[in-house]
Amino acid sequence: MFPTPALPLIPQRPPMVMVDNILACDPITVRTDFRIPADCIFLRDNSLSESGLMENIAQTCAARIGWLNQDKPVRIGVIGSINHFEVFRRPAAGETLQTTVTVENEVFEAIIVHAVIQREEEMMAQCDMKVFVIDN
Repeated sequence: MFPTPALPLIPQRPPMVMVDNILACDPITVRTDFRIPADCIFLRDNSLSESGLMENIAQTCAARIGWLNQDKPVRIGVIGSINHFEVFRRPAAGETLQTTVTVENEVFEAIIVHAVIQREEEMMAQCDMKVFVIDN
């Protein structure tokens, strides 16, 4: 069952895809991986930009929504807010990230999560994010 490709479960399409596989998923937590390609549109000075890190988190949220709703069309989410965003190190092209998103609260179509991006045991970034799921 895991890992499973994320692409069929998220609304993004290349070149905007920032997750490769879902490594684990349940109603509260999802974990994805992403190997940063050399041609990633979010690279700046050969490192993943802050925007790329945020997009990786948002797409990990999308992967959770897709996994939990596999019997329905892929849903679209929009970032409502980002709080407490910290970048400890910007990862380079070729590195593989593991992103873990944990749902803190979910009310109707609003989901508040805490997210951590790591490379092996090294923390790259973290934040709290609010995502709104909309019907397409």
